[in-house]
Amino acid sequence: MKSKTIYNENKTAVPAEEITGILEESNSILVASHVDPDGDSLGTQLAFAGFLRKNGKQVHLFREDVIPEKYLFLPEQEDIKHIHEIKDDFKVDAAVILECPKISRAGNIIKKLNDNCKIINIDHHQDNEEYGDVTWVNSEASSVAEMVFEYFEVVAYQINKSTAVQLYTAILTDTGRFRFNSTSPRTMEIAGKLIGAGADSREICEQVYYNLPIGTLKLIGHTLANAEFLHGGEVCVLSIGKDILTKHETRLSETEGLAEYTLFGKGVEVGMLLKEGDDEVTRVSLRSRGKVNVAALAANFGGGGHVCAAGCSIEMPLVDAKKELLNALDVLVNG
Repeated sequence: MKSKTIYNENKTAVPAEEITGILEESNSILVASHVDPDGDSLGTQLAFAGFLRKNGKQVHLFREDVIPEKYLFLPEQEDIKHIHEIKDDFKVDAAVILECPKISRAGNIIKKLNDNCKIINIDHHQDNEEYGDVTWVNSEASSVAEMVFEYFEVVAYQINKSTAVQLYTAILTDTGRFRFNSTSPRTMEIAGKLIGAGADSREICEQVYYNLPIGTLKLIGHTLANAEFLHGGEVCVLSIGKDILTKHETRLSETEGLAEYTLFGKGVEVGMLLKEGDDEVTRVSLRSRGKVNVAALAANFGGGGHVCAAGCSIEMPLVDAKKELLNALDVLVNG
């Protein structure tokens, strides 16, 4: 099949025929999302896997990173195996890649794909590189979960309670609890339908936002207490070093969502969360109120995302990475 790109600006051009055509011709299918998983990537990955299983497909789910504890309530999350468990003879007919502007964002699982594997690329980032046999990008969608819901409706897939919980969690988290500008009337309509299908909105919110381990709460307190406010208070930088994670007996995966705190301060326009890994790679989450395009900032380091939310990894220790990031911000803003 010839590679094609479908931009779904009016939310009506769901490429159901193209996607379904590949899926129907495939028996063994990988469903993958980005490394450093969040609610949208996990929820949508699980929901799409459930859809495929209901259609008699053999489904493969892998991850490289630990699933954050807040998402362990998601139905079937235990089906996502660590990439170390992959077998030498691994082979699939097709791969559904979710929320990955670059295929490399899906991690090392991509290296395991055979040459004749068909790739379906579903994403809501405006900087998607348009890879795959079918590329479906809707930069106006609140989340990949919203897009997948639209596909499910077109193909008349009956959403059960487990799928409703998975997709509602994905939309809830990727809209910042329905706060981001990407939250549209259609987003709220879909959320309502998912509640009607069995998603308990209060219980999901409790699990994600009000059920944190004590170590994580202490880590958040330490991080906020050491926040840096630069450029007259317009830039907030939060830093989490390896030593702090060890002190609070907390894993890097438990910092998911902490980037939102960078914009809590009055007058802050740009927020940065820097997390230092064991391999001297600093993972960066960027936030903006809209005046600064943080996707463009992340692109300097091979990353990307949205105008107001983006990320990247910098192959430097945290102190050096912060210096490079602030220099790049200065160039972006002042030229």
